[in-house]
Amino acid sequence: MNTLTSQQRKLVYLCGIAILLIPIVTLGIPSGGTLSEMRTKYELGESDLGDVDPSSAAMNLVLLGMRGVAVNILYADFENQKNRKQWFEMQATTESIVRLQPHFEKVWDMNGHNLAFNTAAEWDAVPDRYYWVKEGGKFLMRGVRRNRKSTHLQYHVANIYQKKIGNADEVKFFRAYFLSDPDPKFKGGVDPDFNPHGLDNYLVAKEEFGKACKIEDTEHRPQHITDRSLFRSMPARCQFDYAHALQKDGKFGEETRVAWQEALSDWTKKFGQEVLSVPVGPLGTEVKFDIRLEMTLDEIKQETANPDDVVRVAKAVEAYRKMVNYYYWRTRGNCESDRRTSEAHRKLYEANQAFVKQELEKARESAFAGLKGFEEILQQLEYSDFQNEDTLVEECLLGIKVWKNIHDLGGIPIPDEYPLKWLELKNQGNSSYLANVQRAFKRLSINE
Repeated sequence: MNTLTSQQRKLVYLCGIAILLIPIVTLGIPSGGTLSEMRTKYELGESDLGDVDPSSAAMNLVLLGMRGVAVNILYADFENQKNRKQWFEMQATTESIVRLQPHFEKVWDMNGHNLAFNTAAEWDAVPDRYYWVKEGGKFLMRGVRRNRKSTHLQYHVANIYQKKIGNADEVKFFRAYFLSDPDPKFKGGVDPDFNPHGLDNYLVAKEEFGKACKIEDTEHRPQHITDRSLFRSMPARCQFDYAHALQKDGKFGEETRVAWQEALSDWTKKFGQEVLSVPVGPLGTEVKFDIRLEMTLDEIKQETANPDDVVRVAKAVEAYRKMVNYYYWRTRGNCESDRRTSEAHRKLYEANQAFVKQELEKARESAFAGLKGFEEILQQLEYSDFQNEDTLVEECLLGIKVWKNIHDLGGIPIPDEYPLKWLELKNQGNSSYLANVQRAFKRLSINE
């Protein structure tokens, strides 16, 4: 090589480079190349993962190998802006981060949660809080569009609708805003990007959780958020939440009873028939068995030949039922679907409303009818567990307090015996129940 002139060495190097480029170009041909075929086969292309963002691809191309450094700098800016409560600057920084890391699911999850839960809590006005909850939800929805196979991101989208809209301290306002957005540009209607079909938030959550379950099934992308039995129960749980919310809104007609019936059906005929593959047997020697929460002992015996395995599988089914509180929700669905239960709820609700309006005689009669209805229901063996159900006990204790107060105001003696007296005596030392009932009664007394 030393005998070659400088020009000759350059020509050799150039030929070597050209030879090395041949397999690289051949492998990397966009259409028909080996790498292209492998991306298609294993669905690793950008369009297979989700929607393609041209600006994201351009940023990564310009930065070459410095993407990680740029992301770290942006994260430092993000934390700085969060600490200084520079919300809109923080949002812009977040946009830059996800353009650089569109398929790193944790980025979408963390920032969506931060917007919906942390940033929203920093605002005083409830409409402003709701705005940031929506921003967090929309951000996660974009993450799902960029990562269509992500079970986790789809689950977190549903979580915004169920927990942040439905279980927040501002639930009364958030649920109303979900159907009538406070932003003037929507003219009293829904935000089409957040609630495109104008449904109740719990029904939207049910649909979104259903999508997460479907992704897990079709894309074989198991989730690592919670136990699979709890994960698969979420669509049915949202239907229960919806039925209960209708009652809290003062709706006790056929619509609400049907909602409870659907919840019961979702729980027993859909979730209860889900196949869960669980380990059964002594530690270290477990064997996988397919179980269903609606399995009977006869069905277990038919599918399990070994008597010892029958016992183990039966114990596993029982353990998973307890984990998801299966019996409670099944019994509650049956109880709330009963017209007598609906009527008892209605009477107690009407008593509270009449008490607020100082229509005392109507309130007294309605309260007594409601208490009498629940006396009949709670004495039934199949519903006896509801004698310890928090919301129902507090509802009944509030009814008793309203009924007694009306007697006191009118100078009417309280009878020695009255419906649910035994429930009142049973819980007279329960400070948690009594405090909640007292707060609820105070709200009624000051006409809130």
